[in-house]
Amino acid sequence: MRKIYAVSVLIPVLFVNIFSNLCAAEYTDGRIKLVIDEKLGRFSLYYMTDVERRLYEPLFWEKDKRTSFLSAYIDNKEYKMGNNSEFKMVVRGEKNKPSLVFESRFLSITEEFSFIRTASSGVSNGVRIDIRVESWSPQTINVGVRLLIDTFLGEKYIPPFRTDLRTIGSETIIDKTSPDQYWISRNDAYGLMGSIFVEGTESQDFIQFASWKRMNASKFKMEYVQGRSFNSTPFSVKDSAACYFLDTKPMQRWGQRMMTVLLAAEDNYGFDGDKMPERSYQREYQQSVIATESYGAYDAPYDTATGRMQYGNASGLNTASPGGMPVRPIQTAQTSQAAQPVQPAETAKKDRGLVPLGAMRVDVMTLRELIYKVDEYIYSGIMPSEEELKGMEATAAKLKARYGSVFSTF
Repeated sequence: MRKIYAVSVLIPVLFVNIFSNLCAAEYTDGRIKLVIDEKLGRFSLYYMTDVERRLYEPLFWEKDKRTSFLSAYIDNKEYKMGNNSEFKMVVRGEKNKPSLVFESRFLSITEEFSFIRTASSGVSNGVRIDIRVESWSPQTINVGVRLLIDTFLGEKYIPPFRTDLRTIGSETIIDKTSPDQYWISRNDAYGLMGSIFVEGTESQDFIQFASWKRMNASKFKMEYVQGRSFNSTPFSVKDSAACYFLDTKPMQRWGQRMMTVLLAAEDNYGFDGDKMPERSYQREYQQSVIATESYGAYDAPYDTATGRMQYGNASGLNTASPGGMPVRPIQTAQTSQAAQPVQPAETAKKDRGLVPLGAMRVDVMTLRELIYKVDEYIYSGIMPSEEELKGMEATAAKLKARYGSVFSTF
């Protein structure tokens, strides 16, 4: 985030950061590190970008951990978890499944964390967050919950976000009926990926992408203006954020509500590519085009109504990409299937044999990670567990299936 602080504000902020580090509990698994601040009631995620040096980089803004938070909106009043005396906080759970629990005299909210690995990763590279709300009030109360993530990796780019189906360059709402599977905010080296749809779970009512300052200042939901800029001058330029919402609904005593959010390092195959029946050649091609072209195609027309870059022209090719290289138009969620040009059988057959450039980059990282893991076991003399061995074999099998004879001797 890019906020202008006066010196009088910076000093207490620095003090809070130094003090909070003394109260932080760290949980690591694979290439992901979860840090829970037991004093502030916040969590942060870090990804191991350099395996050899064990170098972790933040996945969202961590210089002031208070900017990402969970809050509840109860009978027209907002309560930020960890920031008020109404809710007492405690850390519970096991070593690899910690929980942040907030309890008041009328409501309990639990954030339960567990490690996950995405479709192309051989080891853990993200977390699953199960948010459970339970009413203790003898009267019916109206309750809403939001999880605000202060993203920053994509803020120097236009647009700062993308999903597997579109780019997001201005204020946008995606509800749970959307076909989008995940969103990504990335810099030059790595990215943060968040779920939009999680199969088999109760999901959020909607996700809002907007200016962090505006969402932070609002009591719960702010007025939504489709296509509004992420900038809120003069204090919040290129300061975007993503917010998960459980909309306000009446809850009776002992009633429960759930919301599951997945956050992980970027993976061009998504969180669980094998379980997405709609993942076709077209979807993989869209991902490749977005990953390799959209960050540079600033001169492409922009539609403020949909919050999307407009690729394609009358000839069906995009000439706005760097160097004038033509690429297929990106199919958006609103595009009719009937409007898509039919590929000749020979061309389609040839194209299906290509691995998307964005996905290839992920595969190279996965291979390096796999080789490092094997070397680690060889030099330590410690045998991997049966579960770890099966995971490594499955990863090698996926790579071999994608690249054929290249991995015939692996």
